[in-house]
Amino acid sequence: MFRRCLPLATFVAAAILVAAAGHGSDAALLTQKSASASPSVKPKPMIARIWHGRTLTAKADEYQKYLNGPGVDKILKAQGNHGVEVLRRADGPRTDFVVISYWESMEFVQRFVKTVVFERDRDFLVEVPPEAVHYEVVRAAGR
Repeated sequence: MFRRCLPLATFVAAAILVAAAGHGSDAALLTQKSASASPSVKPKPMIARIWHGRTLTAKADEYQKYLNGPGVDKILKAQGNHGVEVLRRADGPRTDFVVISYWESMEFVQRFVKTVVFERDRDFLVEVPPEAVHYEVVRAAGR
């Protein structure tokens, strides 16, 4: 199931990063249909949770290790989780990270958010949006 969500995740993450970088004119490129997308693939109901944070590029490698270790482990071990992707984009002195996780329902997302704290985020992050955004996965394509 997780593999079928990759095109959606890539599209959403790219849209967030383009908007954050202020390149609105490039947004039209993101709406082009993927040649590999299959209209016959219908996913089970699922929620994509998208979180974005920014760190100093000098700390990005260390943050990535932390994020991929304890951070991803906590997400993958949470009840109702169906996978996670971590994206990284360096932009001069700052580096953006986008974490896209997939959940059976908003109920499982809310349980996770209430019980898990990423205590070292304060050591690394210079900017964090007030909350993650959530999308209902309405179409997923892939093999």
